[in-house]
Amino acid sequence: MTPEIRAFEYALGLFAVLIGLAVADIATSFHRLIRSKTPIVWDPLTLLAAVYALCIAIGMWFDIWGVRNFAETRRFFFYLTLVASLFVLFLIAAASLPDDPQEQGNLREFYAANRRYFWTLMTLFQFGYLAHGLYFVGFPLPQQYLGRILIDLAGPFAISFLLVLLKPRVVHYGGLALLFVILAYHYAPYSIN
Repeated sequence: MTPEIRAFEYALGLFAVLIGLAVADIATSFHRLIRSKTPIVWDPLTLLAAVYALCIAIGMWFDIWGVRNFAETRRFFFYLTLVASLFVLFLIAAASLPDDPQEQGNLREFYAANRRYFWTLMTLFQFGYLAHGLYFVGFPLPQQYLGRILIDLAGPFAISFLLVLLKPRVVHYGGLALLFVILAYHYAPYSIN
């Protein structure tokens, strides 16, 4: 085992904890909802936002594998920016579903009350993702990556920002549909090998 692999495995520990906490929070909140003694008013939009948060967390696991050969990811200040992004990801996961179904059992009302906070966090996360992506691609931006940068990185940032500003549910359904399409396009070629 090379020193680089050992260093990556060591660095991966904290990333794994933060991603695991995000996944566990969504799973725990969903479990509380389906086991609630009080009736739950289900809302597809809220559930789609939670599934998107879950997909982003899982996608980060793939992304971290993809940057395993970049020594810069193991330098303190850059590592700190990755930890900060994953911390925001945990906050997104924690905000995606209510913690207490007895108090917030109407998911439609929960989404309406929580919308700006959730999408502000998502915008912050997507900004960090965009900044990290640009760093890894390098400057000047290679022409062959320009389309992917606009779609994969800038697209989710712009959509998330618009969802902070716009209130109509139909816009949120459309925005989430676009985000899922971009996510599928982005991660389709990824593999852990």
